[in-house]
Amino acid sequence: MTDGDRKRERSRSTDALESPLYPFEEGEFFRQLVANTSEGLLTIDEESTIVFANPAIESILGYDPAELIGSSKMTLIPDRLQPAHAAGLEKYLRTGEKHIDWDGIELPAVHKHGHEVPVLVSLREHTHDGERLFTGLFRDISDRKARERRFEAVFNNTYHFTGLLDPDGTVLEVNETALAFAGLERDDVVGKPIWDTYWFQFGDESRETALEGVERAGEGELFRDEIRVRGNDRTAIIDFSIRPITDERGEIQLLVPEGRDVTPLKLREQHLRVLHRLLRHNLRNELNVIGGYAETLLAELTDEAHREEAAEIAAAAESLIELNESAKELADATLEDGRLRTPVAVGDVLETVVDDLRDRYPASTVTITGATDAVVLGDDRVATVLDELVQNAIVHTDESVVEIVVDEGTETVSVHVHDTGPGIPASERAGIFNDEPVTQVRHGNGLGLWLASLIVDDYGGYFDYAPRDDGEGSCVTVHLPRTQ
Repeated sequence: MTDGDRKRERSRSTDALESPLYPFEEGEFFRQLVANTSEGLLTIDEESTIVFANPAIESILGYDPAELIGSSKMTLIPDRLQPAHAAGLEKYLRTGEKHIDWDGIELPAVHKHGHEVPVLVSLREHTHDGERLFTGLFRDISDRKARERRFEAVFNNTYHFTGLLDPDGTVLEVNETALAFAGLERDDVVGKPIWDTYWFQFGDESRETALEGVERAGEGELFRDEIRVRGNDRTAIIDFSIRPITDERGEIQLLVPEGRDVTPLKLREQHLRVLHRLLRHNLRNELNVIGGYAETLLAELTDEAHREEAAEIAAAAESLIELNESAKELADATLEDGRLRTPVAVGDVLETVVDDLRDRYPASTVTITGATDAVVLGDDRVATVLDELVQNAIVHTDESVVEIVVDEGTETVSVHVHDTGPGIPASERAGIFNDEPVTQVRHGNGLGLWLASLIVDDYGGYFDYAPRDDGEGSCVTVHLPRTQ
């Protein structure tokens, strides 16, 4: 029988299992095995003609096996992929070089009714009667693909930062929200320990928290904490958690880290705490002063001392006015949304602030050095922040000496304000330079630093505080996002 006769004989076959090329025609066991498997089997020759199809092909692609015998494999391949399939087979027959891995190829196949079915194909080459044949094992993966699409829809369409980790903390996947926040690509983070990724390079505390989270989740715990992470143009406080995922035996297979940006919430929480402190402590104390002196005046209107007490009343009233003004600025800084951010030249703002302070405090010496041409992204509140820091460095020391140094980094501009004063009391630093809670005992007398802190938080910057290296005074540093 010639090759042509053999092909015509195959095309006349109406029963795929009776195909003369069926390699196990003498083995009833194998015939039944192939006939009853739930995975499709399809065999083509060197000319891409289908020479065999088992019954499972009908449940996957809708074709009775007999309908496919003698037709081209292109019947099952979408039009857009046909040139690549033809070229790939031709190249392999000519050179023996595979253009793709034949083990586990995911492909779309065309159903009899015209729609595409995602299938997983494993392909093998063999011979029969001297002919080269190629048999593919087809598995319908429609359900898996549907699950993947649902997972993708949830994973990448959330405002939360979400990822997948190996139990040892190695990043497997990260959603688009987290990548966009840091301006990263997937390859920048996949394969790294989560604590070594860009987000957690804000400081040792962030890295250590991420590492602790992995260790505790790896022991089966749900870990949760608040940390500050690093973004492309700002930092953020996130409600950070890592959840373990176990299999049916209870063994941990994956860890799921999540982060919810709570920065605006924390800013408003700080604001409410400050107002609470203002109303319960500062304002109440001043009103007690007013009330006490008012009672004295009413009792002794003719005594000369009453004049002094009246002066005290006036001073207390003035203090209340100043506090009220600070509270107003505080509210403006935290509650107003939608401020337009523009490039602000740090050197120009510092010169204006320092010139004004020199007039008000002529005994003080203030110098400005460093990258004074640096530009940050902000608004007119940059002047409020710098005025508060420099003034705070001046007012606590007679003939104070203040050195201002500007550094420009790749992502931030840092303004270091060195002074020779007594330093900022711990009560003033609580909640501004650290995460210590503001309590009735630990509180500051003024609102200036709080105002500066909340403005800087709104910009996505932060403060540092440290004693000077020479032990004479302290240094307050404000880090502001620079323009890109």
